[in-house]
Amino acid sequence: MELQSFRRLAHSRFGIVLPDNAESFLQSRLRGLMERAGYRDLERLLQAAETDEGGDLFIDIVEQLSTNHSYFYREPAHFEFLSSVALPEIDERLRRQRSRDIRIWSAAAAAGEEAYSIAMAMRTFFGAHYKDLDAGVLATDIAKRSLHRGAEGVYRTESFRHIPQHWRDSYVEPAGEDSYRVVKLVRDDVMFRWLNLIGPLSALRGGFHVIFCRNVMIYFDGPTRERLVQSLARLLAPGGYLFIGHTDDAEFARKYLDQQRPAIFRKRAEK
Repeated sequence: MELQSFRRLAHSRFGIVLPDNAESFLQSRLRGLMERAGYRDLERLLQAAETDEGGDLFIDIVEQLSTNHSYFYREPAHFEFLSSVALPEIDERLRRQRSRDIRIWSAAAAAGEEAYSIAMAMRTFFGAHYKDLDAGVLATDIAKRSLHRGAEGVYRTESFRHIPQHWRDSYVEPAGEDSYRVVKLVRDDVMFRWLNLIGPLSALRGGFHVIFCRNVMIYFDGPTRERLVQSLARLLAPGGYLFIGHTDDAEFARKYLDQQRPAIFRKRAEK
């Protein structure tokens, strides 16, 4: 596969726009993968990806091109807003509707740090009442290795450096040298699934009270961003919230939703 063909495929399959200096960028990002998989050069790796019937090698390559570094409680202002504004609104809405169903989606979940942080925030807010709810977090990503790590729930100690102390005391446990595991109670709150955000999202039921889709649109071009935001807005329940990354372009989020705070948007509630 020539480099331009790979650029076209990466864009058409996953929406990723590679920079003009794509060859040096790919060499840098894919050096470790080439060594692990036994490919001597970039051309051979891309050729193997083209003929890989299952598509897993292509996904492995794409995973290396995106930055999957994350940690718990990233962007504290988002989780403070979730706990002080969004969850109280959801609680009140559920009481009015006599419903138990809370729908929250971590749309670019990487290894699950964000999704578990959301689950911890819900458990902390609802307290003993949480057991009466049908609550949890859908965590999706294109990176299969990251999803597998998330399901295991084991992370280096530094991943927890920003979480509130009472979360650390309640929701994580030692798991060996310099590592901790999210407790099973919280791991069971999160469902990990593979999903390509630029593919059809019709399989999702929608009606999400909250969607986190942070630090992923930076990889997309304008038309792809707009289509994604349109889809996310459609999948939100009236009054639902969309959280994006501070580095994500907010232009289209402002076009389809009402901005509440930096990188936080709300779908208008029905009157």
